[in-house]
Amino acid sequence: MDQELWPSGLGVLVIDNNFSYLKVMEELLIKCSYKVTTYNNVREAMSFIYANQQSVDLIICDLFFPTEDTLLILREATSKFGIPTVIMSSNGDTSTVMKYITNGASDFLIKPLRIEELKNIWQHVFRKQIGAEHRMCNNVQHIDQLSFRTTEATATLDSEIRENNGMVTDIQDLRKSRLIWTMQLHRQFIAAVNSLGADKAVPKKILEIMKVKHLTREQIASHLQVINSFWYIYIYLLVQDKYIAPTVVA
Repeated sequence: MDQELWPSGLGVLVIDNNFSYLKVMEELLIKCSYKVTTYNNVREAMSFIYANQQSVDLIICDLFFPTEDTLLILREATSKFGIPTVIMSSNGDTSTVMKYITNGASDFLIKPLRIEELKNIWQHVFRKQIGAEHRMCNNVQHIDQLSFRTTEATATLDSEIRENNGMVTDIQDLRKSRLIWTMQLHRQFIAAVNSLGADKAVPKKILEIMKVKHLTREQIASHLQVINSFWYIYIYLLVQDKYIAPTVVA
């Protein structure tokens, strides 16, 4: 990709077993100036990823049935290649969204997708470029609260993962002088925000969806403010003088 023309030329792979919707997605993404590749078969798409991983910046994958196909793409793309993967589906119930976000999805979008949503998917590639959000804190002093220290309270978190299918259900042992937002807890926060929609994601509703014991509305509000501040500063630093204000919480 030409960084001066960012995000034009972003390499997007779309996977959907519906030929008609693949065509719709291709046309919308091209309007966003992305470089688009489409597949309607999971195995063929996986072969393409293996052979062309350097040219795939982001994957948008439909919620296939059986579910294992979507999870296969998600786990291979995120864990093996580090490619941000967005899941799309007409089914947006909270349990489904949570399932895929906690398995590594960068976002969960509800069909039919709007061009306004697709124009913002480059934000997930930005996240990949910094590796992990907590490393950004070393460069931006004002957002040092954004800390995902998974090394602390490791034994407690590991126990939660074994007993609750990867979901954090109680933060009592993560509370020191202030709450430690582990990566897993942050993913559940993002899943709740995505299920509500950025414009309706208020602390009270986020807390109700997360259902984590001892987590307070004040802690949710603080983290929401930090995330918003993080994105404004982060995008400003990367784009330099071309300030772009994000329209969604990510």
